[in-house]
Amino acid sequence: MKRILLADAGSTKVEWALISQAGEIENTIVVSGLNALLAEQDEVKRAFISVAQNFQGDQRIEEIHYYGAGCATQSICSKMETALSDVWSDAECHVPSDLVGAARSLFGNRKGIACILGTGSNSCLYDGSGIISQIPSLGYILGDEGSGAALGRRLIGDAFKEQLPQNVKEAFLEEFHLTLEEILNRVYKSPSPNSFLASFVPFLKKNLWNPYVYSLVLRELTRFVRRNVAMYPGAHSLEVSFTGSIAFHFDRILREAASSLGYCVSTVTESPMPGLINYHKSNDK
Repeated sequence: MKRILLADAGSTKVEWALISQAGEIENTIVVSGLNALLAEQDEVKRAFISVAQNFQGDQRIEEIHYYGAGCATQSICSKMETALSDVWSDAECHVPSDLVGAARSLFGNRKGIACILGTGSNSCLYDGSGIISQIPSLGYILGDEGSGAALGRRLIGDAFKEQLPQNVKEAFLEEFHLTLEEILNRVYKSPSPNSFLASFVPFLKKNLWNPYVYSLVLRELTRFVRRNVAMYPGAHSLEVSFTGSIAFHFDRILREAASSLGYCVSTVTESPMPGLINYHKSNDK
């Protein structure tokens, strides 16, 4: 097989893996997140230059597959391909979306409904070779049900609208020490508000024993299933699988949410990368 560099790029982190011609993992690194929709061209190129320093060697990288959050249109994909080619001029560069990466990771060459639940959320109907239908994510303002950003948004909203039980409110204030002004500035005036909102998820995980917290997470994950998975024709007869930190850390509640609407969750993984490595080892020969 070819010497391939893979990237699974989310808004919170980007995982890179270099695969040798023998199909072995040569090197892996994890760096700060990058959303192609929100990042400027010079920011993207600087990030790639920094990454390239970790993958230097005598043998050239022949192909790069960059599965990126925010790679939703041809113009955005072209922007990312240009930045990759500027840094790795000898490589053949491909920029599918992170959703294509999730589908390939979860299903390989099989059909199913692939879902991402991380900082953001997304889903698609995959036929074993490509995406044939997709309910749009709409991002953290208009959509992203079930995501880390959506969970954080609900928690903060309840906190400042006096909806939290007293014990949860006390724990929230003790842990974060954030004023309303600080939160509004981070959400509406600072970079990466979706990542900021998702940063409250560890608090929810730590307090899942509380009925309010458990219910908040369950309601939000149920919203994702109802507004995304359920929209695909024949969804009840298809395999449904998930990847991403939210799906992984709230696996049991996710399965409860899906089951309540008549769906059975098959596979849940924390990251698409292991599945992507297997996919490319099997298909890029």
